[in-house]
Amino acid sequence: MLQGLILDPATKQAALELSERTLAKYSNVRGHYSNTKSSHLVGHLGEFAAFIWLRDNGFEPVPRFLDPDDKECDIHTRIGRIEVKTWRDRFWDDLGRCVSVTQYPSIKRKADFIFWNSIADPDAETPQVTFRGWCKVSQFDKAKEVIHTTGFPQREIRNLQLPQSKLLPVEKLHTL
Repeated sequence: MLQGLILDPATKQAALELSERTLAKYSNVRGHYSNTKSSHLVGHLGEFAAFIWLRDNGFEPVPRFLDPDDKECDIHTRIGRIEVKTWRDRFWDDLGRCVSVTQYPSIKRKADFIFWNSIADPDAETPQVTFRGWCKVSQFDKAKEVIHTTGFPQREIRNLQLPQSKLLPVEKLHTL
C-alpha cells in the first residue's frame, strides 16, 4: 500500500517560491531534464513531502534542498544522504525510477538513497504527493545495461531505470 502526503497551502507556497529561485538560477543551464517552472515545482514539492515524512518518522532530516547553492544531497538524515526524485503521476510508469546517465555520477557521489515520489496535480492548492518507494543509489550500478532513451529527438535523454519491483516501501527505511 503506497503512502502519501497532502501538502498544506503554506508548504505549497514555500515550494513555489523555491522553484522560482532555482529556475532563475538554472534557466540558462542545460540540465539533465527539462528546466521549466513546472519541473522545478514538481521537484520541490516532492522534497518538501519527503522532508515532512522523514521528520515525522524520526529520521532527523536536514533540508539541504532549501539552499539552491548547496550541491550536496537533498536531505541529510541520521541514516544517510537522500536524493529525492519526483515525477508527475502520468509519467511515472514510463519515466519514474529514472536517473539520467549523465547525472548518475553526481548522485552517486552525494547520496546513499533515492526517495521516489509522484504527484498528480502540482498546481493544486494542496497537492498530494505519493511515496512510491526508495532504493540505494548503488542499485543503479547493476542497472547500467538497462539504458532507455527518452524525450523528443531534439532533446533525447539517456536514462538508467529501475523496475518498480526493486523499490522498497518507505516504511522499510526503519530497518536501516
